[in-house]
Amino acid sequence: MRHEPREPGIGDRIAKSKRLERERRRQQRRRRNQVRLAAAVALAAAIVFGTSAIARSSLFEIRHVDVVGAQHVPVDEVVRKAAVPAGATLLRFPKRAIAERIIADPWVAEVHITRDYPHTLRIRIVERVPFARVDTGQSIWIVDANGMVLGEDSAEASSTLPVVRDVPGLDLKPGRKATSEVLHNALQILAGIAPESYSSVRAVSAPTIDETSLITTNNVEIMMGEAADVPKKDEVARRIMQEQGAAVVFIDVRNPDRPVSRGLSE
Repeated sequence: MRHEPREPGIGDRIAKSKRLERERRRQQRRRRNQVRLAAAVALAAAIVFGTSAIARSSLFEIRHVDVVGAQHVPVDEVVRKAAVPAGATLLRFPKRAIAERIIADPWVAEVHITRDYPHTLRIRIVERVPFARVDTGQSIWIVDANGMVLGEDSAEASSTLPVVRDVPGLDLKPGRKATSEVLHNALQILAGIAPESYSSVRAVSAPTIDETSLITTNNVEIMMGEAADVPKKDEVARRIMQEQGAAVVFIDVRNPDRPVSRGLSE
């Protein structure tokens, strides 16, 4: 028995139409993705090329160096140490190298470099704070509260900073932190007393830790010893000076619970 081929029905035609539509949509999505990818690649290339071109161009060339925060370090010295290369731009300059050259100065504690478009490089420095002068017998050096040697002073220079003297075996150099335990003990004492007491100290004698004493502007010697219980020792010494006035010339507060004082007539 012979079977004749079946004519496609409506269902077959609908299924075929749907398959063709799905294929058409897939091709459209593929073309759109290809176009988007090509556009993204072109945009990325344009950005890279444009950024590189701008960085190499003089559009943001550094023409001014603005120094902020310099008091003890001359501004022109900061600019000299920055040594910004000719032709450098705000987009391309050796930031780390510039900061390292500037912070090598003993006075400089921190360096912050920012851009001020279109042509200014701003360098903000934070200086160390001078805290005392140290008399070694041959030279007078300025140090901060941590014993960092900032530079050499002169005996003729007028300064309100107290002078630490009589410290044995000092070898001080700019940019280096002092290693003397006796000196650090003296600095810790100065840092621990009240601001009004610090402003009244003209000298610190520190031949040893135990014999460390403050000399006031009124020529009162206050034996402090080790830098322990400094606020209490300071308070006791100030109370004795208030009670005895100009009559007192020596106060020993190494044991603040049993202070000893001596007057002019003793």
